[in-house]
Amino acid sequence: MQRFANPRAFGAVFLVALLVAMVLNTKFVTPKELASIGPQSFDPEQTAAELFEVAGTEFADRAAPLPEVVTAIQADPKAAAEKYQAANPNADTLVFAVTATGTVTEATAGSLRLKVDGVPEETTVLVPVTTAINGTVLRDSLGFKFADAPGQSDFQFVGDELKKLMQAAVTEGVGDPAALKGKQITVLGVTSVVGEGPPPKAKPVSIQPVSVKEGA
Repeated sequence: MQRFANPRAFGAVFLVALLVAMVLNTKFVTPKELASIGPQSFDPEQTAAELFEVAGTEFADRAAPLPEVVTAIQADPKAAAEKYQAANPNADTLVFAVTATGTVTEATAGSLRLKVDGVPEETTVLVPVTTAINGTVLRDSLGFKFADAPGQSDFQFVGDELKKLMQAAVTEGVGDPAALKGKQITVLGVTSVVGEGPPPKAKPVSIQPVSVKEGA
């Protein structure tokens, strides 16, 4: 049998053959293709936009009149949660989708106070319209959980982006909130209850707005 006189030459030939085989069996992809098959980066802004769109359609179908919800909550929050399909983001919090039509009795650049027929006189109804808007309440009401984001910062950013969308929706719906005193408006949004047991009638109710418009 013929043998290679130079083992190094044999090794070099073998290495070249191996490299050729590897090249022939390797699929080369473009940077765009590589990005499409790799893990997708998390985008809080896009996630918030998708959640906000869901809120606008889903809540329009299942939001309950605020007077009914308030009365039920003040009697038995757990029973109210079951009846009105409240979200339960944690052990101490319930979030209800509501709609309310009322007259603006006080209006500032930051919030509106409503007189809503059927809500107890002792219960103040407030609608934050600028910095007091809380996007995390809306986020939690839609079932978006901490595990759905890569980390704490991204989870919070989703709430922040929702807040911006809610503020924009108020501006689009009614313009300058401070000019609404004495006018009738309709609000679609969410209200939360924190703590065990029925809240007192004197405790204000805050509606975090998904949409606000003039009239009924």
